[in-house]
Amino acid sequence: MKRICWSVAILFACVFAAQSQSRPVKVHVHVILVDSELNQKPVPFLNVTLKGAATSSDVKTRLDGAAETTLPPGAYTVTTAKPVDFDGKRYSWSLRVTLTGAEKTIDLTNENAKAEDNDVAAPPRSSGASSGDLTEQFKKLKNTVVTVISESGHGTGFFVDGKGLILTNQHVVAQSQYLAVQFDREHKIAARLIASDAQKDVALLWVNMSALPSAMSAVLARSSGSHAPVQEGERVFTIGSPLSLDKIITTGIVSKVDAHTIMSDININPGNSGGPLFNNAGHVVGLTTFGTSAERGPGVSGVVRIEEALALLEENRGKATGTPPPAALLPVEPLTPYPVEGLKAALQGEKFDARPYYLNAGDFEVALSTPPFDYREEEEGRLRAERTQKRRNRRDSNSPDAAQQDANREDSPRDWQSETGGHRAVLGIYVVPKVREGFGSAFSRSLRNGYGAANLKFKTDFQSMELFCGEKEVQPIHPGRIPLTVNVRNASVKLEDSTYKGAYFYPPDAVNPQCGTVKLAIYSSKSEEPVVKTLDGNIVARIWADFDAFRRADAEARSTQAQK
Repeated sequence: MKRICWSVAILFACVFAAQSQSRPVKVHVHVILVDSELNQKPVPFLNVTLKGAATSSDVKTRLDGAAETTLPPGAYTVTTAKPVDFDGKRYSWSLRVTLTGAEKTIDLTNENAKAEDNDVAAPPRSSGASSGDLTEQFKKLKNTVVTVISESGHGTGFFVDGKGLILTNQHVVAQSQYLAVQFDREHKIAARLIASDAQKDVALLWVNMSALPSAMSAVLARSSGSHAPVQEGERVFTIGSPLSLDKIITTGIVSKVDAHTIMSDININPGNSGGPLFNNAGHVVGLTTFGTSAERGPGVSGVVRIEEALALLEENRGKATGTPPPAALLPVEPLTPYPVEGLKAALQGEKFDARPYYLNAGDFEVALSTPPFDYREEEEGRLRAERTQKRRNRRDSNSPDAAQQDANREDSPRDWQSETGGHRAVLGIYVVPKVREGFGSAFSRSLRNGYGAANLKFKTDFQSMELFCGEKEVQPIHPGRIPLTVNVRNASVKLEDSTYKGAYFYPPDAVNPQCGTVKLAIYSSKSEEPVVKTLDGNIVARIWADFDAFRRADAEARSTQAQK
């Protein structure tokens, strides 16, 4: 009997071993190169072949330089279809690997690659360009770049001729009724849409260039024979307005050049869209358009090749005739940021009443925003917990130790936040349509004695808004009209609807006691007549007081500047 048991056990072991040997292996391929500055660069769209004695597999890397396949266990040769031009060298791979177990990771890097000097002729470069000095390039080329502002936000654009024509991405301007370009912190003017191509994601704007005396047009690269104006492995850079309205330079390496796009590891953030991608010669080779994140590596960004925009430019260049857009300067954010001391003072009061900042106006809900209010509202939860802890520990909140703790608190506002645009000295007015329950939903629930989810819809859409100080309309710094989609479904409420909300920003003195009467005129998609809301005098006084710290800081900054 024991011998029979041993024979059965051996039989099962042999079967299990045979199944283990034939079980497929999930293979992960990662192709990542390291440049001379030790930056990791994923290699996208690279064809990799894994060839074994009985089978083979071809995979193509994604934007993050990774690919997957499944193969039987055994010995394989890993090769690449063509070399990769990178950082002045050409990299190719041919190595033996053994696939065992459930999963196997194969890393193709500089260390296991065959590297040769890149002898591919580069495209002609401008003799006057400095390919190595990015500082000089930035000083010169930043004057070709502007921030493009629409109702939904902002992107980047660049001048293409002396008439004031500007190229940007179509998704930056979209269907916006408001278009402006900002050259620097003080110069902002109206823009006019000349033409756009949603398929290629390019748009052509026209501005009055006489209002921007320092502006200059960029040099657009042209393909030379079979050579593209930029090569794989070449260093490129862009100048744009990511996250803020200041021009920032970002550098990277070209990963791949396709017929319509350029892939690069250059970092593209919101606000960079539509900006110029420069080659080493300082010529524009594309428009920075989108960025992708990756689990491994820094991700890859997509650039529309400049050739995609040239046809739109040439076909519509003649439309920039007649009366140009206005040259009058539009309102901009104050140069002086909201001071940190003003935010710290907003945290001192024990009681905080947010009600004056929230209003009702017909079918709309209105929220007023100032830097102290925003900061206090964000910190209110933490402050409430601190006060509870103080009472529990019977701590004297006026003691020197407590004051020192408040001064050293890690999450108190920092000076550098103002320098990076963290505290903008603007008055914000947000307008959101109210929701209501439809007749059918209300009737159905009444039959069920109020049971069931209320089917809600937005009452209207926000169209535009006007702010009046007395009888004079105050021009906004930015009139925002932003799509809003809500999808909420639970036992009591069902709200699946889309609308538009308003997000308008005004100068810090837009609402002041000297106005006499301050009112809002809110226009909806339902009616040509606006909903008019008059602000209570106490609200006006509260808003004016919220900017006391800014007015003192601004006066001090102006005085210091005058003495220089």
